[in-house]
Amino acid sequence: MRTLLKTHIAAPFVFAAWLLASVPASSQGMGEMPPAQVEVVEAASRMMAPQMDVSGTVISLHDSRISAEVEGPLLWVADVGTAVEEGDVIARIDDRLLAVALRRADANVKRLQADLVFRQEEVKRYKELAAGNNASQARLDEAIANLEMARQEIADAQAALDRAKGDVDRTQIKAPFPGHVVQRLSNKGEYVTVGEEVLRLVDTRNIEIAMPAPIDITPFLEVGAHVEVKSKHGIYSLPIRTVVPVGDAVSRMVEVRLSADARDWTVSTPVMISLPKGPKVTAIAVPRDALIIKGGSVYLFKVGTDGTAQRVEADIKATVGLWVALASGVEAGDQVVVRGGERLQPGQAVMTTAHLGAQSANS
Repeated sequence: MRTLLKTHIAAPFVFAAWLLASVPASSQGMGEMPPAQVEVVEAASRMMAPQMDVSGTVISLHDSRISAEVEGPLLWVADVGTAVEEGDVIARIDDRLLAVALRRADANVKRLQADLVFRQEEVKRYKELAAGNNASQARLDEAIANLEMARQEIADAQAALDRAKGDVDRTQIKAPFPGHVVQRLSNKGEYVTVGEEVLRLVDTRNIEIAMPAPIDITPFLEVGAHVEVKSKHGIYSLPIRTVVPVGDAVSRMVEVRLSADARDWTVSTPVMISLPKGPKVTAIAVPRDALIIKGGSVYLFKVGTDGTAQRVEADIKATVGLWVALASGVEAGDQVVVRGGERLQPGQAVMTTAHLGAQSANS
């Protein structure tokens, strides 16, 4: 009875072992890793120059301390942070004394105009008398001279009147450009004199990026060429507007200005700019996204002719913008993995699709 029971228990295990041994070897390989989905870009031959990083600052094209053009007590000053357009009133000065001066200047002009009418009639009368030999030529000449002096006095009085009008108008200090009030330098109730600073106005619409650069690299800085600008908000490609052709005798640096859009930057933002420091050379370049940094090494994957991933150690010559120049390991036209490489293993089969940003990156 025990022998029969052992035979019934052992039989299923023997059958299972026979079934496993009879499975084809190809079926046992079903656990192999499937092809990985990756995005690729073609390595390209590009003209590239070695780069150096310099620090810069976003600056405003107009950053002014607005002064008073007339004197008097301050009645009102715009609040800090106020956004203004060109021509908007940003401060007011009491105009009471200046208004009095304006009325006096106007009255003086009218008085002299009345005197001019008398002088004109006087000249007319002496001309008639002189024609009948009833007045000397000397009296006629004197009358003509007095008439001309009256005309010049009116011109002088009119200039004084125009100045008085201008003084009254200048009691309203107006913004010379659009921007923001960033600092009050005088406050309501204070007596300001001509030339005294009232507030600071900064143009927040027209900006540039300024940076010092070594004189030695100026031959490689081309106006209009785009350079990479990095900040905490992202990476931008901006054109060089100008390179000031005069260096500092102590620092041996020149100033470089980049054109920028005020929508992307705040005045005084610190940035890092990559400038070319040598001539352009032809190099095999791949997108920076292709590089994988792991375990203290930098490498990338390219797709071999057999459709498998091949690991290549990154021998970096230079980095220019979004491209990295490699000294070896990759040829122009090679398919380089830019998405999905972090999960790849050398020799693993891959299924490739073109990277969506490849077209813009190659342009």
